[in-house]
Amino acid sequence: MSKTGQYRQIVIRPVLKAWLECYGIDILPANGVRHVKAIRKTFKLGHDVLRHTFFSMHVAAFKSVGEAALEGGNTEQVLKKHYLNLATYTEGGEFWALLPKFLRQENTIESSN
Repeated sequence: MSKTGQYRQIVIRPVLKAWLECYGIDILPANGVRHVKAIRKTFKLGHDVLRHTFFSMHVAAFKSVGEAALEGGNTEQVLKKHYLNLATYTEGGEFWALLPKFLRQENTIESSN
């Protein structure tokens, strides 16, 4: 659910499935929020860096502003204004192929919907 009460349609892509199978729902450790804040401070990143990265890389990789808007709980107009053409198709594809360390070597993730 979004903060406005709207449903978000999340697609479990192969790479997300790999992360969830590897770490379960606890991908971040108990103090993960504190660690993320420290990383943002160290590298001078804004508080919305994870959300902005999701949208930028989603639009770049999948070329669908509409799908990104549905998954992220935003409007197509906002996405076109803020996230269109911020990353290349190659960068988006590389982002959505990031695997847990031990799976990177195996590279056994199959493309499926």
